[in-house]
Amino acid sequence: MTISEALNVSATGFIVVLIILALLACIIVVLSKVIRLFDGDKKSKNKEVKKASAPATEQVENKNDSTSAQTTQIPGGLELYKTSEKTAATIMAIVSHESGIPLQRLAFSSIKLVDNLELYKTDDKTAATIMAIVSHQSGIPLQRLVFKSIKLIEK
Repeated sequence: MTISEALNVSATGFIVVLIILALLACIIVVLSKVIRLFDGDKKSKNKEVKKASAPATEQVENKNDSTSAQTTQIPGGLELYKTSEKTAATIMAIVSHESGIPLQRLAFSSIKLVDNLELYKTDDKTAATIMAIVSHQSGIPLQRLVFKSIKLIEK
């Protein structure tokens, strides 16, 4: 094999490899767009389902609460159950202060007065702090937690 034939074979091999790499890159781009398209459809359907079910949920909650207590909707998505705006602002400030998390980084969806919470040897401020810490540390939203009693145990 002469030098010109060797250069011709190596150039052909090099070009074939580059063409295959370019085809693989195009296939990857096309597949990622197709996957995003299907994933985007699922996300948009989930958002539509959530938006459609949210008013129904609010109506059910409002019907249940209208008989026993007033529900207040504050702009920004905060719902207050049996709680005044002043009390809610106080609770949010206490949670922010005690947890050390700035108020701007906290998101409250609802604040509900629980009538049957029993406190033993503790005050409301400490109870609110404990509930916020339990929610934060466990990763469970506060509205999904139920506290029946909070008791200070002295040694």
